[in-house]
Amino acid sequence: MSEPARGSGRFGDGLTNSQVLLLAAAIVLPGLAPTMFGWLTGLLAIPVFAILVLHGTARGSILIRNGVLIACGAALFLKLFGSLLFALTLIPLGYSFQRSAATGTGEWKTVLHGALYLGAGWLLFWMVYGTVEGVQPYQHLLKLIDDGFAQTYEYYREQGNLPADRQLYLEQAVNETRRLVPLLLPGVLCGTVILTVWLNLMGGIYLLNRVRPGHLHWKEFSRWRLPDWLVWPAIGAGILLLIGGKGSATLALTLVQVCGLLYFFQGLAVFTHLLERWKVPRTLRLLFYVMLIVQSYGLLLLAILGLADVWVDFRRRTEPPAQAGD
Repeated sequence: MSEPARGSGRFGDGLTNSQVLLLAAAIVLPGLAPTMFGWLTGLLAIPVFAILVLHGTARGSILIRNGVLIACGAALFLKLFGSLLFALTLIPLGYSFQRSAATGTGEWKTVLHGALYLGAGWLLFWMVYGTVEGVQPYQHLLKLIDDGFAQTYEYYREQGNLPADRQLYLEQAVNETRRLVPLLLPGVLCGTVILTVWLNLMGGIYLLNRVRPGHLHWKEFSRWRLPDWLVWPAIGAGILLLIGGKGSATLALTLVQVCGLLYFFQGLAVFTHLLERWKVPRTLRLLFYVMLIVQSYGLLLLAILGLADVWVDFRRRTEPPAQAGD
């Protein structure tokens, strides 16, 4: 992949200047108005990746630096230190994508590399946050969740409107949920990292394919395929659950959640491929996506579809027959 012209390191230059200001705005706005713009922080790697690809590593890094400096000045003035530091953890993810694009790395390896970068960035952020605030972030999060469930139960119990049998059922459900939270939270956090990486990569690919079609080597999402060996962690999770023990259960449930999320992505890719193959109209496709995601069993069905694709390979089976002489 050839490096675009580097140009100068100034802030200006028309469109370049607007890209710098947009990047700075994407960093500052979530802290300024989290209700409206909080989602921007989770997608910050998209503009970083796009700038690096469109302008090259050297020139793009200068533009990113300029945007970060503007954002730092605004954050210092508005006292948005925490949100600024957290937003900066997404910038290495954009560099990870650019490196994978330049070296021809496969789609899922790109996601893995990005998850390592983002996970390390978030871990460092929370370690610094815990040191400054004098708390252990993970234990603090567990306590906040547990207190939330306890307060919810107390609220409904004090209302006195529930029959005795329903109140007993609510108490059992809340207690069981509080027991499961420490077992499920590591998998939820790992899944959050992977989901964030996937969303940023998909957004970056979509944006760059619109601006510079054919520049990226990655296949369409409907053709993405997980490595076959990924079934073994899922099998290992089942063995760990049979062994028992809190540590084994936590690791097993973490593996189940991570593998389930990855196979959900593969199932979504298979489903997308089938809709494209059957030439389903875009409006109807969107309706199907919403129905699958909103329905409680839709996510599970897509994960099962993705796991089954390891053996059945639905996308190969739906390919048109080869023409004679091909």
